[in-house]
Amino acid sequence: MGRRLADLALLLLTLAWGTTFYFVKGVLGVAPPGVFLAARFLVASLVLGAVALARRDRVGPRFWRDGLLLGLAMWGGFVLQTMGLEHTTPARSGFLTGLAVLIVPFVMRFALGRAVKLASWAGVALAVVGLALLTRPWTDDLAGAIRLGDALTAGCAVAFAMQIVWTSEFAPRHPLVPLVLLQVGVTFLGAVLMLPFEEVAIQPGGVPRFAATVAYTGVVMTAFAFFVQNWGQRHTTAVRAALIFALEPVAAALFSWGVGGEPLSGWDWAGGGLIVLGVVAGEVGGALERPSHAEHIPA
Repeated sequence: MGRRLADLALLLLTLAWGTTFYFVKGVLGVAPPGVFLAARFLVASLVLGAVALARRDRVGPRFWRDGLLLGLAMWGGFVLQTMGLEHTTPARSGFLTGLAVLIVPFVMRFALGRAVKLASWAGVALAVVGLALLTRPWTDDLAGAIRLGDALTAGCAVAFAMQIVWTSEFAPRHPLVPLVLLQVGVTFLGAVLMLPFEEVAIQPGGVPRFAATVAYTGVVMTAFAFFVQNWGQRHTTAVRAALIFALEPVAAALFSWGVGGEPLSGWDWAGGGLIVLGVVAGEVGGALERPSHAEHIPA
């Protein structure tokens, strides 16, 4: 029951996360990335801080180290993702960010020293081909800004991969509200450090859009969403969580196409399809292999 409920919660969370690319792309037209990120994570920090004060959970000695690592990974992911969205489309950002779930096997093997199933490597190979079709770096019809946005978003995928792995490692050890608050707080401080390098201003006509997007992404898609992620990864395996998260780029592309009218070419559909196919092949194929004793399953 616990695992099924966790999987359902992560599924709903992933579909909701897919909508954020479209809204963040819109708000970056009226405010610079650092201003938006600082406001978003300030709101999330205030919400989680109020809950933490009410609960007064006790934390252990490893809490600060674990929380800071998660916070740095989260900050790197959001900064690169938000900067990348200035130079690419929401659909591409969603697809490339989804590549994080395929980087996870590399992190597990080479950073944590755990065995990785053959099917996972096959999934990574499919995803690389899909990424090439999606970005098409060999063509001249894509502007240099688009390629810059793709590169920044690929970097964000690496950071989010670390966040996924570390969440599976650290979430079972600590109370959830303080852990998520520390992650969000570190990201807020990192966004504040970006402000001296930007024009701290919001276009007058864009204030309502800015306020609405900050409220939606800060309260729902950050404070509540990362609590759900940390809770869910306590009760399900990293493999199942990664497979569920792979649906985020699909949700992003369909939302941007259906609501925002974002055009998707045949190359985009083919590349995105191969990325998702790589996730499915890696995870479903891995489930058919003999279980590895080196795999980590949260308690």
